[in-house]
Amino acid sequence: MREKQFTLSRSQRDAMWRRFKQTDNRRIAERLHAVLLLDSGQNAQRVCSILQIHPNTLKRWVKTFVTGGEEALTTLNYVGGDGTLTVSQQQQLVQWLDAEVRSTAEAVAWVEQQFGVSYTDSGMVKLLKRLDYRFKQPAVLPSKADPKKLSNIPNEGGWRSS
Repeated sequence: MREKQFTLSRSQRDAMWRRFKQTDNRRIAERLHAVLLLDSGQNAQRVCSILQIHPNTLKRWVKTFVTGGEEALTTLNYVGGDGTLTVSQQQQLVQWLDAEVRSTAEAVAWVEQQFGVSYTDSGMVKLLKRLDYRFKQPAVLPSKADPKKLSNIPNEGGWRSS
């Protein structure tokens, strides 16, 4: 049987439990939960099963906690990339989008043609959301409706500025 790598004091456990219950970040909560479960006497295999994580992930979290404490365990070092387009290219894209309603496929093709940068559909959706655009679904129109009465209802779907 393996020896416990750490033991929490009552005050540490209470503080960690409070932080676990109050955090909005699921990734931090999951790490705190793992440490709390191990401290309560659960074995690593059971903790992995409860949290649905890989054993190597649990080992990495425990090692981080043992060496750096709760602060190191709850510090997420991942920083997303800045994106492929420069600020001026993004401004040109915004001007082009503001001219009329566009689809994601049109935006992908335009960026490829203008800047030689390839985006997937999902990558373009993420870029447009970062630029504060939202996709507007076209209005549902009944097939037997009178076209004269529907002429004043905009029915164009596409990306629009929020």
